[in-house]
Formats: sequence, structure tokens, C-alpha cells
Amino acid sequence: MIIVAASSLSSPASAANVLERSIAAAQPCKPLKVRQSVLGVKVELGIDKLDFVKIETLEIRVDGDLAEASALGTLACRTSDDAPLQGGFSAKARIHLQANLATCVMNASSIDIVSAGGEFGDVVTTFEPQISAALRNGVEKALKKLCAS
Repeated sequence: MIIVAASSLSSPASAANVLERSIAAAQPCKPLKVRQSVLGVKVELGIDKLDFVKIETLEIRVDGDLAEASALGTLACRTSDDAPLQGGFSAKARIHLQANLATCVMNASSIDIVSAGGEFGDVVTTFEPQISAALRNGVEKALKKLCAS
């Protein structure tokens, strides 16, 4: 079975569908911090507020108990409103996941940043391990909920 989907546009600070809401619930922006110079003083800024999540394409393949999902989407994060330096980034990424539906175990996952923009777009590759871990955690939680039902 192969399922291919394309989502509608989501508005800022929102998630339009169940997949986007699952990613938002994983809080992928929360652990993201950068050291930046503000008026000659090094300041740690949290780019820890989710701006939006948008899944552009999603493909799911199931062969027996093995499920694979590939998605292309955009994650946008920003600084909190009271940060001394305002800004954010958006990153378009390809995500690939593989899970065993019988054991509810995720076998493999990967995330590749395709492009990044915004005031802190140049540091997105530094955050790739944290973003990947947060997304993986969110998908694993969703898989466990599905298996429990």
C-alpha cells in the first residue's frame, strides 16, 4: 500500500493536520539555543518558540509489518518575544522513518536539511541533531499511542 498526501497551507503558530500537530507537540524548537553578540556582549538566545510546521508531501509504504514514511516539510522557529535580539529561522527538511508495526519499534530515521532561511538560518545545521531527536521522539510517542489503542 502506498499513500501520498499534500497538506494545505498552515498559518503561523498553528498546525493544520494530525501529523503537523504531532510534530508541534514534540516541541522541536524548545532545545534550540545560539550564542550571539549583542552590542559586543555574548548572549545566549533561545530560538525555542514554534512559529509553524507545514508538511508539503508525505509518502507512506507498508509491506507486511514494515512501514516506511518519507516527508518533505518546513519547520519554523523564532525567539521569544522578550529576547534581546529578535529573529528566527525556517528549515525545509526531508524526513525518512522506518518502523516495525508488529513490535512498535522505530528501526531507522533520518533528517536532511534541504534549505534554511531567516535571521538564524545559517546556524540550522548546528541544530540538526536536536531537531532530529525532537522529531524522532514525537513520532515514537505517536507510534506508541497507536500501538496502545
